[in-house]
Amino acid sequence: MVLAACSTTTTRTERLDLETLNDSGVTGTVTLTAVSDDRTRVEIVVEPAGHASMPAHIHPGSCDDLVPQPKHPLQNVIGGTSVTEVAASIEELLSGGQALNLHRSNTEMEVYAACVDLG
Repeated sequence: MVLAACSTTTTRTERLDLETLNDSGVTGTVTLTAVSDDRTRVEIVVEPAGHASMPAHIHPGSCDDLVPQPKHPLQNVIGGTSVTEVAASIEELLSGGQALNLHRSNTEMEVYAACVDLG
């Protein structure tokens, strides 16, 4: 006798639109996908508007009031995309009090190109 178990696993995914900042022209989306109970895949897809490599981070705070020290560093957005797996649940990332931002470049870290509040 062979017993087979059927399991249906639902993976939570949330897609958010980035807000263009400082006349950068950068537009795009951030997709968060739960990969486990304590890990989330963060995918950024943007129209880079001439920005070849943009540093990306998840910071405590909001787009209007970011804490300068990042909570989760992300892979730079190169050629319009970035994919990073972070050590945080999707629920933690979307519970509020955090924002994902893109910097104009490695040499212009003080200039934000785009941002989205998480949660």
